[in-house]
Amino acid sequence: MDKVLIDLPEEIETSRLFLRAPKAGFGSKVHAAIHDGYEDYVKWLNWSPKPPTVEEVEIECRRNYAEFILRDFIRYVIFEKNTQEVVGRCALPSFQANWAIPQFGISYFIRRSQRSRGYATEAVHALSTLAFKTLKARKLEIYCDADNAASTRIPIRLGFQLEYTAKGGWPKQDGSLAQLQTYSLFSADDLVY
Repeated sequence: MDKVLIDLPEEIETSRLFLRAPKAGFGSKVHAAIHDGYEDYVKWLNWSPKPPTVEEVEIECRRNYAEFILRDFIRYVIFEKNTQEVVGRCALPSFQANWAIPQFGISYFIRRSQRSRGYATEAVHALSTLAFKTLKARKLEIYCDADNAASTRIPIRLGFQLEYTAKGGWPKQDGSLAQLQTYSLFSADDLVY
């Protein structure tokens, strides 16, 4: 089946969150989340040192929605239910997807002011469930910088196992090469929460 024909929910509800496909009008809320801890994303995710403007994030949200419809890059914006504040994003990035298997990677970030509340774990669990049940994934991967202890705790909590570590994922700010740990999960039966 062509991936465009796969029905994906534009909103996923968890106990405390809504994961929503990016849409027009989300830009300012996503921008605020991105800027709350931006230097961490530069450090751990190799983002550009120059933060995006509100307009650039709005354009990105609109493009992300088009990619969502085409199933080229499946991304969700994470909203806290009670406040409707954007607390981060999670995704199944296109560069980690192999639809022939099917196999997907999971990426995520949580704004600094909302970390250590379990939101990333909750969102990644929801995305993992979607990948296994709806996309019929046979393998999921999460890449983490080996030095980012907070991020590596998330896949471990959910039952992912360290499969391998590779040096050279990207250059770090000091010029050294990042060591990327790949955590993998092969079945929804092994997903814990």
